[in-house]
Amino acid sequence: MDKLENLKDLWQNQQQTDIVYTKEDIYKMVQKKSTSIVKWILIISIAEFLLPYALILFTDLETPSRIYAEYGISELTVYYSVVHFIVILGFIYMFYKNYRNISAVSTVKNLLSDILKTRRTVKYYIYFNLIMMGILGLHSFYLIINSDMFIDKLPENASLALIWIIAVTLYGLVLLLFWCFYRVIYGYFLRKLNRNYKELRKRD
Repeated sequence: MDKLENLKDLWQNQQQTDIVYTKEDIYKMVQKKSTSIVKWILIISIAEFLLPYALILFTDLETPSRIYAEYGISELTVYYSVVHFIVILGFIYMFYKNYRNISAVSTVKNLLSDILKTRRTVKYYIYFNLIMMGILGLHSFYLIINSDMFIDKLPENASLALIWIIAVTLYGLVLLLFWCFYRVIYGYFLRKLNRNYKELRKRD
């Protein structure tokens, strides 16, 4: 049982103890826990954003760049990278703004509102990443499968429909893994925020 649960029990049974806790004490505890949760969401989102760029520093990009050019997806990857870079920076800014707001609010009503905003922001962040990866994958498959380089390497009896089914199935599994990652990491923080929200609603 964490500190908030202990404080809740003491508050509910304060007639039987010498220590008296008020609704304000409960509010401050919930605010502190919510601030910590949003701070971790911000930290994880920044780490997730920086990790691919950090890996690039230790990766030989000559071979991937040549392959992208051969299959005609160089411009596509650049375009999606720019869009992803801009949008994710926007989400990180919103996470930071939510963190500042929650740490500075002084009323239960405002804290409730900011918790809801944070939960929505996280969900939109997850949806964007998964949808972006899905669109990029399908677009890339389309360009690759219809490229001269790919067609020239195909056996005469190869089925494009079967290739599409295999490619989409495998990529679907990749997206499922990312969804599980988001479900475990961000879902953990969202559940904690949801408990804080319900607690405040009971005390409001």
